[in-house]
Amino acid sequence: MSTERQLSDVSDAVYPLYPFDNEKTNRCFVSWPMLFNDVLDPELLNNALCQLLGMKEWCKLGGRLRLKANGELEVYVQYDSKIHSRTFFTHQNFDMELQTHPIACHWPMRTGSSSPQPISDDFKLFVTRPKFPTFEQMVQQRLPMVSLHITSFRDATIVSLIWPHALMDAFGGQALLSAWSSVLNGQEGGLCPVYGAKNDVLRKSIFANPESHEELKIEERRLSGMGLYMFLFRHVWNMIWDVSRQRHLICLSKDTLKKVKYRAEREIGKIQDHNPETQISSGDALTAWISQTVALSEPSIRPITILSLLNARFRLPELMNSTGVFLQNLTLGTFSFISSGQVRGSIGSIALSHRQHFTEQATAGQASAFLRSGYKSIDAGQTPGVLFGEADALPIIFNNMEKADLIKTVDFSAAVKYQGDISEDRINPVGSMVMYYYENVGQPYKGFNLFSMLGQDYAGNHWLEGTLLPRAWIRIEEELRKIEENS
Repeated sequence: MSTERQLSDVSDAVYPLYPFDNEKTNRCFVSWPMLFNDVLDPELLNNALCQLLGMKEWCKLGGRLRLKANGELEVYVQYDSKIHSRTFFTHQNFDMELQTHPIACHWPMRTGSSSPQPISDDFKLFVTRPKFPTFEQMVQQRLPMVSLHITSFRDATIVSLIWPHALMDAFGGQALLSAWSSVLNGQEGGLCPVYGAKNDVLRKSIFANPESHEELKIEERRLSGMGLYMFLFRHVWNMIWDVSRQRHLICLSKDTLKKVKYRAEREIGKIQDHNPETQISSGDALTAWISQTVALSEPSIRPITILSLLNARFRLPELMNSTGVFLQNLTLGTFSFISSGQVRGSIGSIALSHRQHFTEQATAGQASAFLRSGYKSIDAGQTPGVLFGEADALPIIFNNMEKADLIKTVDFSAAVKYQGDISEDRINPVGSMVMYYYENVGQPYKGFNLFSMLGQDYAGNHWLEGTLLPRAWIRIEEELRKIEENS
């Protein structure tokens, strides 16, 4: 028996996708284009990834998606002696430095200010291979689910990892990056086990012990009927008549974030009826500041509904106490309802309100109640109703990925051919990531205002990504300038 066969211990197998995986909104691709200031060996990177996708339950990611008779998806894994069939690997090389390439020279970088930097559509050259398939084409043509597209320069490497969102969420992606790094560095013996590859651990967790089930406290604020109709009508109307949203990255210095938090805390101190024991986080302050800034850029002041994404991995005891990783979609949301009066007020008031809503809804009991409502709708053949708040509210989605710590998760030091940045002021270790961003591959994002906190780099800066209207970006840039000028 070959070494590869022993490592994988995999025969032909079928792996299910679960209700949240099978949602139509997840039939798209996620990509993380990651910048390294070293020259990496693309073959070593792909070999390590392919090796990982042949191990134990990790092989689920090395299979093929196929449609069942009922229209749902499943993963078919066929043992193949050709290890490289587990990924779709492409590589391009430019014999020049990154800053001399006509497109790559505009790649967002750490700068002396926190001003927004545009994500150009031209960057797609570095995100996916040419003629990248649609989701449907990938399924029909039985293509590998995980794609790896690497671009080499004389002094840098862009590594783009792409996978169908139906497979897993961002924290599943983080687990993949961590395991990939371990295999590359010869540490595959320390890999965490994969749980739930063939059994839906989320369903088991949220429906256990029915006598302790809680009612969803925000149920009465769920949009339905005429309220839902008016909300969606406004959204479609704005999509037709507004200009397109623009995507920018912000490299926010830690000092600027401290100023935002200090301002919020100072304003909270002036609120007479607040609980002095209530502490806000930097994320609360940033969420409040972005929300108010975006809302004040609108033609008229409206209430805000803040949808904060969170992950069941960190809310349900059965998952929190696990020693393994979960390769599925485990995302849910909490909702903060901000009045138009608060929008006109202070970011401290908004931050405090957001923290209070989040604390109430993010308990294990309430998270389970939210997830159960989604499962029950799907089981009944319905689309889960996940919109809450006022019908005329301005929705803003926040995805805080700082807990994943993606930039510091990756260790590709074993694949370094030679060091790219040899300057004395280099901060990050050799083989580590400089920055990354999130790319929705294949179709333009047409949802609500979206803001993601991608995590900290090795210099302590916070990388943020937003998809907002141009007028919102103008106001954000103005407000950032004011914050940084006020020492």
